[in-house]
Amino acid sequence: MTNEMGAGELGAGEMREGRILVVDDSAVVRAIVSAMLRKVGYTVVEAVNGAQALGLIARHSFDVVVTDLRMPEKDGFEVLEAVKRSSLHTEVIILTGTHAKDVSAAVRALRLGAHDFLTKPPQGPHDVIVTVDRALEKKRLKEANLRLLRDMEGLSRTDALTGVWNRRAFEETMQRELLRASRHGLPLSLVMLDIDHFKRINDTYGHRVGDDVLKWFGLHVSRMLREGDTIHRFGGEEFAIVLPHTDAQGALLAAQRVLEYLAASSFQDSLTVTASAGVACGRGEELEDMDLIAIADAALYRAKREGRNRALAADSKTAEEVRPLLH
Repeated sequence: MTNEMGAGELGAGEMREGRILVVDDSAVVRAIVSAMLRKVGYTVVEAVNGAQALGLIARHSFDVVVTDLRMPEKDGFEVLEAVKRSSLHTEVIILTGTHAKDVSAAVRALRLGAHDFLTKPPQGPHDVIVTVDRALEKKRLKEANLRLLRDMEGLSRTDALTGVWNRRAFEETMQRELLRASRHGLPLSLVMLDIDHFKRINDTYGHRVGDDVLKWFGLHVSRMLREGDTIHRFGGEEFAIVLPHTDAQGALLAAQRVLEYLAASSFQDSLTVTASAGVACGRGEELEDMDLIAIADAALYRAKREGRNRALAADSKTAEEVRPLLH
């Protein structure tokens, strides 16, 4: 029967936090190891054999699994395999005898990913507790490193000034959404946005105000997007909005709403910020032969020429009209 008792009677000194699964078909060994761990604060769950352990591993998460190698039904190697399959971070400690065959099997388990092994029956609590402590420390270090990597990955895809996604993230998003739209016959739209007269803002108010305008712009446009739509700083004062599952009419309406919202939300009393937008859309396999960026940019340039503060959708001739951006 599975024992899911809590910390139980806690001993003196530093109390540990962690969830440990102890697996052994010997009730005596299982009781000894579990009592040692509970006494220092660990929460211990017991399994009487490998089969029961596999069921627990499938339903619950554990920080460390302490398992015998030689058990009926399912052995310790199968427990080790199940842990490695279900969790990248749970550490496994092997319980083994002192015979040469037992030690050889334990070494094999180490090569397969076990953290360490203990001989049984345990001679005292020190080795058991220290070994589990170190396994748990290793697990937490792995998790901390993974969080750090994820944070760094997020920073590498975020524009440092505006906080929106950057050009690298845009290219990855476009690649992913183009593949999905092409494969499933779905529409995909792209809106290229450019702040009107941004050079004039920098020249008149200074680059610090220009930076504040970019931050303000990114924040306000982000608020207008649906879940699943993404805004990216494409470069300078130009931004790109990726609109999955959106046709040309829907994308044009979305761009117009964004521009109307910006024009009605003054950056400062003396400074109203507007933008121009170009919209491009494709569907399914036709996207494979389209350059949505160039087409949306061409529509954006046309919006600039026609007076700014407007959104225009690309037509069949727009892709040939790419010109340097007018300020």
